[in-house]
Amino acid sequence: MRGISLLVTLFLFVGSVFTAHSQSFSWREPNQHICYKIDFATKHLWESFTNGKWNDVGEIALDGIRMDDLYEVSDAINPVKVKGKSGTYLVLECSGQVYHFDRTTKKIRREDRTFFRGANCQAVQFSRNGEIFSFGGYGFWQSTNIITQYNFIAKEWTHVLANGEIPKEYNKSSMMYFPALDKLFVAGVRRINQTESADPVDVDYSLYQYDFNQKSFARKGEIYEPLFRKLNFEVKQNFTVALGRYWIIAPHNSVEGYNHDVLYIIDVEDNFHCYLWQNPARFQIKKFTYDRGELFKSYVKGQSLFLPQAIESSPYNPFQLVELPIKTLLAESISLGYLLEKPWWITLRDVGLVFVAVLLLFISARTIYFWRKRRKKAQLELLLGPNEKQFLDFLLINYRQGYVSGYQIVAFFGKHKSSPESQRQFRAKLIDGLNKSLGLLFPGEQVLDIQADDKDQRMLTYRLTDTIYQELNKL
Repeated sequence: MRGISLLVTLFLFVGSVFTAHSQSFSWREPNQHICYKIDFATKHLWESFTNGKWNDVGEIALDGIRMDDLYEVSDAINPVKVKGKSGTYLVLECSGQVYHFDRTTKKIRREDRTFFRGANCQAVQFSRNGEIFSFGGYGFWQSTNIITQYNFIAKEWTHVLANGEIPKEYNKSSMMYFPALDKLFVAGVRRINQTESADPVDVDYSLYQYDFNQKSFARKGEIYEPLFRKLNFEVKQNFTVALGRYWIIAPHNSVEGYNHDVLYIIDVEDNFHCYLWQNPARFQIKKFTYDRGELFKSYVKGQSLFLPQAIESSPYNPFQLVELPIKTLLAESISLGYLLEKPWWITLRDVGLVFVAVLLLFISARTIYFWRKRRKKAQLELLLGPNEKQFLDFLLINYRQGYVSGYQIVAFFGKHKSSPESQRQFRAKLIDGLNKSLGLLFPGEQVLDIQADDKDQRMLTYRLTDTIYQELNKL
């Protein structure tokens, strides 16, 4: 029994040792070649420059560190420099934890009072004007478009309510903040909700820009450049960085037609002009940056991109830094056109669709017009009696000659030999029937223009009104 108890104690001790040794932070200083690593179990600080080896620089002071909050997040530590504040702030994805590291005092301090949330893995986190922001990410089986800002006084993350044309999600592969320009862009998003589907629920090929002052998103247009549409929607990327006005993306998967690693470059100030760096020296990017930790991560400094290159010999760790100025990258690149430029066939297709739509609209309008015309003509035939039809034909024939008198109407129908009272009744009934029938077809319109006869003021003359004449001519 005592042996079993001793065995359990030994097992727990070994487990605790392995757990403690897994609690470490490692990161590359922003825009620097130096890397740091903190081993919380031994409370030691390690640093590395360019020789590929970690050097123990002694003990580090831990302030407010809770061991049960720590976890291995080498790829999820976002080191940021905050304007007006010394040291480096380490912002942890998937938790919202914030730590402050000071190299001069060799001290790391827990800054935030938040608790683990797990909703911002792969979030875009950076500092701007003395503030720290966190955009989007992934957590709880779905991608998000949440924006939060760290409050240094309350030591909590506060929600930022955005407006405008808000993307449905954004993360490290689709969003980039440009400190030199103070601009933030979102290029193509894939919203994922694994409760609804294992595949992306929404794919949006739009380009958005965020205005920090207005807290608003604006859609700049749709992304048409075919290679970017392919690369941006791959499962993962090696890295994506902002170098001045240039957005540099290292795709993890190979580009067709190239048997070595390439870089995709976007000039956000030149109407999003796109380039593909063809890597004539065959530097390794994918092989050494994705699987080998902080020492082999690419970074930018000044106007250059630095690519750590491992030396494939014994010992395995040493490497060299290759500096690639942006001028060199552009000189060795081919132009791919513009990110938002429509291909000619899409423009032609759009013109064709507009033409077809206008043609269909014209045909529909003409069809409706002729249908209404036939319908009104049929109604006219149904409403008018034999005498009213002859009377209407008589008025149409004489419209351009002027008014017709009551005597001409009576003579036209052969009633001139009847008594004056009979003529008057016939004429009144004829005019009343025509007025009623045409009034039903053209409601609100006056049918006849009736004037006194110039020769005999006791008699009246008749003529169709201009409106009725024009309407009847259309039939």
